[in-house]
Amino acid sequence: MTLTPQQIASYERDGYFVQENALSQAAAENLLACTMAFQTQMRPGHVLEKDGKTHRAFHGCHLYDDTYSELIRSPQFLVPAQQLLRDDVYIHQLKVNVKQAFSGEMWPWHQDYIYWRNEDNIPSVNIASVMIFLDDIDEFNGPLFFIPGSHTIGCVDTPIASDAPKGWEGNVSASLTYQIDAPLVTQLVSKGGLFSATGKKGTAVWFHGNLVHASPPNISPYNRRIAILTYNAVSNIPTTQPAKLRPEFLNGRDYRPLVALKTEKRALTA
Repeated sequence: MTLTPQQIASYERDGYFVQENALSQAAAENLLACTMAFQTQMRPGHVLEKDGKTHRAFHGCHLYDDTYSELIRSPQFLVPAQQLLRDDVYIHQLKVNVKQAFSGEMWPWHQDYIYWRNEDNIPSVNIASVMIFLDDIDEFNGPLFFIPGSHTIGCVDTPIASDAPKGWEGNVSASLTYQIDAPLVTQLVSKGGLFSATGKKGTAVWFHGNLVHASPPNISPYNRRIAILTYNAVSNIPTTQPAKLRPEFLNGRDYRPLVALKTEKRALTA
């Protein structure tokens, strides 16, 4: 898939755009089945909710699973990433957020790039994410909320939240390390409004690293599972590594440019 000038303009103006039918229903179902199999595995990048038993997220799936390894090289995602970042790209981070029915916890208001800058030494925000819906997502099962245009304020230096867990665990918990405070959220929403990322499974939403976003708890009887691929430009790799490296499932260090799969190889097409 090649992005249109209008999609690129939306990304630059609003900080996001929607890619309809990025995956077929069959491909989305296949990806979901693969993902749910992870619940029976014990891996370092698998994170639980506060109850200690419900899965919150699976990180670094492409490092151990062939389906996700192929997904990151699928042309419908790799080509748009190259267009948006105007460069060859690699995967800096991949995660599946598993906001399960009745128990999925919130994600507070935040920006993503501050984590990649402060924790991984990514030098600039020439980095983009695509969120792929593995379930139908509506207003009831905890969709992401974006503040359109909020990426234009740049990276907000926020203090470390007092209730955030220490170490990398604070970067993936319901008490995030870096959060945008309520007065600034109010100011940004009064200017840009709110966008709720909803749609059918197989939908994808691309968003900027400085776009302010959050999601509420899922108290509905419907699961909300999304895969998020974060592509970084190969010209944007860290010039130095931080003194304390985050695990590779959060901080990808294979900087080789990704090469697109031939579309006939897999059913990961629309």
